Amino acid sequence: MLATLRRILPLRGCTAVALIAMLGGCAHWPQPEAQSPDRVAWVERQAALRSLSQWTLSGRIASTGLFGFSGRVRWQQGHEQFVIDVAGPFGAGATRLSGVPERVEIRNADGTWVTTDPETVLREAYGWTLPLHGLKNWALGLPIDGVPAQVTVNSAGQLQHLEQSGWTIQYESYQQTDVGLDMPQKLTVDNGETRWRLLVDRWSLPVAAGRRG
Repeated sequence: MLATLRRILPLRGCTAVALIAMLGGCAHWPQPEAQSPDRVAWVERQAALRSLSQWTLSGRIASTGLFGFSGRVRWQQGHEQFVIDVAGPFGAGATRLSGVPERVEIRNADGTWVTTDPETVLREAYGWTLPLHGLKNWALGLPIDGVPAQVTVNSAGQLQHLEQSGWTIQYESYQQTDVGLDMPQKLTVDNGETRWRLLVDRWSLPVAAGRRG
């Protein structure tokens, strides 16, 4: 195993699954040559979203597959650092995931587990994985930089459908935030084996984001 483990302790299946996870009229690209209104709006929206270096979301998650799970999630992002807290009903299986995609620390009632290759560890332990390098972008409604993707956006420049790195992300609805920038509210992430659904109750964004978006 490529992972570096400080301390390997039993992880409750549902908790680990939940945590990593935690963790319409449209235009399609590859890029068209003409600067359509949809494309102009998409370019402007990308600039506003990519300027977000800090944000927090609170909501609910659920998964299908071998390790079905439903619970609440709070995700705090500061540049590349993240802290994701997940818990099932009545706080059952409360777990925290923190770090960067290349080095993730998991804490729960059983102890602490640190790995430098979380995606491989997940695949070996549970038979599934999540692309941690993409989750931050996808939660915001952005594709991963520099990775081929098929995207569908609406007339407001909001991402509706994304296919990238073997995953399909469907954006069902958006919500307006306190700073006036619409953010994803309901989305699904599916790789054909595992399907995650995220329902965001609240986004917290820096005030400056509204002036840019």
